[in-house]
Amino acid sequence: MSDAGVDPTRPMVVAVVPTRNRQALTLRFLEQMAGQTYAALKVVVVDANSSDGTPMAVAQQFPTVAVLAARDRDFWAGATNRGVRHALALGADYILTINDDAVVAPDHVERLVALAQRHQCPILGNQINYLADRDRLWSLGTYTAWGSQDFLRLAYNDCLQSQLPASVAQAEVLPTDALPGNGVLIHHQVYRRIGLYNARWLPHYHADSELIMRAVCRGFRAYVTPQVILYNDFSVQQKQLPLQSLRGMAYSLGHPKSHLYGPALGYIFTRYCPLAQKWSTLRALAQRFWRMLR
Repeated sequence: MSDAGVDPTRPMVVAVVPTRNRQALTLRFLEQMAGQTYAALKVVVVDANSSDGTPMAVAQQFPTVAVLAARDRDFWAGATNRGVRHALALGADYILTINDDAVVAPDHVERLVALAQRHQCPILGNQINYLADRDRLWSLGTYTAWGSQDFLRLAYNDCLQSQLPASVAQAEVLPTDALPGNGVLIHHQVYRRIGLYNARWLPHYHADSELIMRAVCRGFRAYVTPQVILYNDFSVQQKQLPLQSLRGMAYSLGHPKSHLYGPALGYIFTRYCPLAQKWSTLRALAQRFWRMLR
């Protein structure tokens, strides 16, 4: 990760990692980045006003890692945008958005870049499995089927590795509608042509998916690979919402850090759902939400 070790003959990758008060996870992640086999890699940590000493610890243990400051209200999209701007200013060929709780193999970046170049993928995401259950998928991309309840669904969520269809498991890359932002390699031209993450309407959840959907609408192709797996240090309980009380409902629909944040979901629905399918989609989503309440 040192500037002296960056190979100028290979595409420069800048990994952008937002964090807040997760010193142990951040240091664990940076240790993995330091061990990556890809020689043209730089890392940018965007710290959102941590009070646990994260910036100082990073500076001491990983002095070649750039640490940028974000505000409390920046959330994921705003913090990531700060990192992407910095990466573009550095002249990055690719930006890798990735979370501080990710666990990856030493050749993770190397293999992503090789696949992206081999298949000319301007956007390539890795498969994501649960760290606590390594054979169980969390996501192989994201898909939406307008007119149905399948709105921003994680593809193959909760599927066992052995249950993947052979045509999927053996593919080098697969087309996808969108991607979670944890382990996505994006060519710099994507950001330069379509802009950054929409921090106004999608400050935290779904900003990652919306940027990919926007890119696809602008003519870029998005792919995911089952050949490169990121292990997510995440449990289903972390995403559960308190929908059984009025106060919990208000938080779930009105707080930017909720995956049911109304303005974010409404923005994607309004902008991307075809007019002819808006009513059928609304009806299907209402049924899905009702089932969540029961």
